[in-house]
Amino acid sequence: MSSSGTPRLAWRSILLVLALALWPAVAHAQSGTLRGTVAGRDGEALAGARVTVIGTRLVTSTNPQGAFTLRGVPSGTHQLRVSAAGFRNETSEASIRAGEETLVAIQLEDKPYELDAVVISASRQSERVTEAPATITRIGADQLDAAVGNTFAGALKEVKGLDFVQVGMTSVGINARGFNSSFNNRMLMVEDGRIMVLPENGLPVGQFTATPKVDLGGIEVLVGPGAALYGADASSGVISMETKDPRTYPGLTMEVTGGNRSYRDVQARYAGVLGDWGYKVSGEYQEADDWSNRLTLVSGIARAWRSTDVGSATVAPEVSPGGVNGLNWDASVARGTAAVVRYFGNSRLELSGGGSVTDGVGQTSVGRNQLQGWQYNFGQLRFSSPRWYANVYRAQSKSGDSWATNRYSQAYYPNLARPAETRMTDEQLVAASDWPSDGRMYAGEVQYNSRVPMLLNSAVVLGTSYRRDVVSSDRQWLTDRLTGEDISIDQYAGFGQVTTPVMPWMDVVLAGRYDIHENYDAQFSPKAGVVVRPMAGQNFRVTYNRAFKSPTILQTNFHIPDWNAVTVIYGNTRGFTVKRPDGTVFREYAPLQPEENTTWEFGYKGVLGDRLFVDVAHYRSAYENFMSPLAVIGDPLNAGLGGQPAGTSVWAYDADGNRLNTAAGNPALALTYYNLGAAKIQGTDAGVNFVVTPKINVRGTLSLIDISDVEVDKGREESTALNSPEMKWTLGGSFQDFGRLTGGLTVRHVDEYYFRSGVNRGFISGFTTLDASLGYRIDRFNTTVNLGVSNLFGCGGEFEYDDKDLLRATPTDEKRGCGFGQKHTEMINMPEIGTMVFLGIKYQTR
Repeated sequence: MSSSGTPRLAWRSILLVLALALWPAVAHAQSGTLRGTVAGRDGEALAGARVTVIGTRLVTSTNPQGAFTLRGVPSGTHQLRVSAAGFRNETSEASIRAGEETLVAIQLEDKPYELDAVVISASRQSERVTEAPATITRIGADQLDAAVGNTFAGALKEVKGLDFVQVGMTSVGINARGFNSSFNNRMLMVEDGRIMVLPENGLPVGQFTATPKVDLGGIEVLVGPGAALYGADASSGVISMETKDPRTYPGLTMEVTGGNRSYRDVQARYAGVLGDWGYKVSGEYQEADDWSNRLTLVSGIARAWRSTDVGSATVAPEVSPGGVNGLNWDASVARGTAAVVRYFGNSRLELSGGGSVTDGVGQTSVGRNQLQGWQYNFGQLRFSSPRWYANVYRAQSKSGDSWATNRYSQAYYPNLARPAETRMTDEQLVAASDWPSDGRMYAGEVQYNSRVPMLLNSAVVLGTSYRRDVVSSDRQWLTDRLTGEDISIDQYAGFGQVTTPVMPWMDVVLAGRYDIHENYDAQFSPKAGVVVRPMAGQNFRVTYNRAFKSPTILQTNFHIPDWNAVTVIYGNTRGFTVKRPDGTVFREYAPLQPEENTTWEFGYKGVLGDRLFVDVAHYRSAYENFMSPLAVIGDPLNAGLGGQPAGTSVWAYDADGNRLNTAAGNPALALTYYNLGAAKIQGTDAGVNFVVTPKINVRGTLSLIDISDVEVDKGREESTALNSPEMKWTLGGSFQDFGRLTGGLTVRHVDEYYFRSGVNRGFISGFTTLDASLGYRIDRFNTTVNLGVSNLFGCGGEFEYDDKDLLRATPTDEKRGCGFGQKHTEMINMPEIGTMVFLGIKYQTR
């Protein structure tokens, strides 16, 4: 190359840089501004309507007054696509002149059905279901009203990818994509942006929620890893609930329902607006004589009780105070909330609070708990505007007078054998079996979202959060017993997501969250995805997510050096060493660390012909560092419970080299939690919704899942037990406004599968059930009469087991049948579920 070529190349580079620098100004000079309003058929302003300039990256949403502004619109004639929930999509034309402002007014027609709802939880900002880079389902207020029963849980039966486990008349268990357990905390529950988790054990609040169903405005279920935006406890997904706004849902709602098994429920809500102020109050009382069963603990495993067990020296049939056979299965809950809202144009500030008190029976991996007076309460202040969201709250859970039924039963029978003058009273036995807890969560979050024109009009979400858990066991069963001080843990996090329309038809999504927890190393949860939209309402996506499940206070701070005469239980924060009596090391356990889940997902979502919605996703997940259930590590009894061959004794030592002993100074049967194993799974979740006519729709879901690879030490398979059916499906249909009638039918099928979680081991027989609902509207009195029947007709079976093979729970026979009133089991060692009938009347001002 000649020397004269070098200056020429330099000048070209300078000109290119200048051109790139001046391009935004040139482009701006050749663009204009588009302002407009979006209204419904009757002229009412539509907030949250989405306005897109077709063929560009320009998109925005309307404010509460239905107005929008788009700057930097290239000059020329453009097609605008406008969509809003409950309305037909509209295409309008606008001519933009450089440097000028163009005004448009767009009116949308009502649509009697909604296939492409607006969701928030997938990206923490408003978007259509077909635009969301995740598997997500929205359940609206109308669907919640039509759900069988008077709780929100019934509406979750038809959510694609979700494992729905009916435990009783009013209680359910929820999981997604495998690795369920009796004490499952892989699903994160959120309400109005508030984390709904019990601080002491990480479980979702669930049935302890303070919010009645009549105050729920919608539920969004995000299936799959959600840690990139939500952090710990969102390894399998997120259930996000939102309550009704007083301005959107004013007036009085009252609902009274009765049913079989003495089911009774009364709930009410009243809301109104005075100028710029809104207010609401809601409450509910619910009770039922739930299904019941009685268990026997045999060699560390629970099984259904039989009369032949009585008197055996090796069993302890469940018993309650006074020698009553079994537990108290009268389930009840009283709950209520109140809120005051101040509206500031496009913004709102809300102060809310509420609480609940619950009685019933709950299952754990080592037995069952008699819940008596379990309390949950919260106070929350949150602010929202088009760009900012801020949220601070305090939540508290208290165990009340609850107690562990397995501890009570195992102490009750030996107590009878003692001389009368030395026997403990029932009250003393209960006091020795209780597990007092007071868990408080103090948390806050700030989030900002915006469109950034200089980044190709990218949608940006940035946020930071703080959480402090303070837990007390009344100095009885956690490390506060050792230190004399409540346990406190601080957590900090920063998160963000950028959605960039690199092409008008393709988005690139990048997200991540950095969590700092004082008990273990910081965790980074990345997310990346590509979303391709070949046409409006169509979405192909590929996403990558890495999530983590954090150890709970229960797992790290358990401290019971005197569970019984031979057993001790400790949390794992520093690790343990297990040795043979001669001092040789048998096994070492590192300090407990978070469990990781890495998932690739390939999906399609779309609305076809304006009548058919299809959502299909295939995923491949790799799990590492499974956290075990409470497990034996030190076994001086030669029983083979610590992973060593039977007949071989092993002793456990703490991180300081101290042997774990009983109160008498002997080597203890030691239990703790630890990480082990890895597993790979793959599966497919699919859902369809077809609108036959504006008044009739048919829908269905299908989920398949399979373990493709497992790495775990022999004898430790429990942690990697899938505990989910390989196939489940639903098929349903509903009709509305047939005169004054509304109703529907739903068939749910779950394949047979093996369940193993602590003492709860056995086969859950495959079952198929039919639910039905019918509503009759009495317009004159603003009243609706609803009849709902769950498990109206069913097919299923029950297994019988060989008493000599209880530890492996191998079935010897299965009895199957079909019919009305057919019972079936959905959770090992919990009662069979039969037909549930609910008849209610609902009054609502309009």
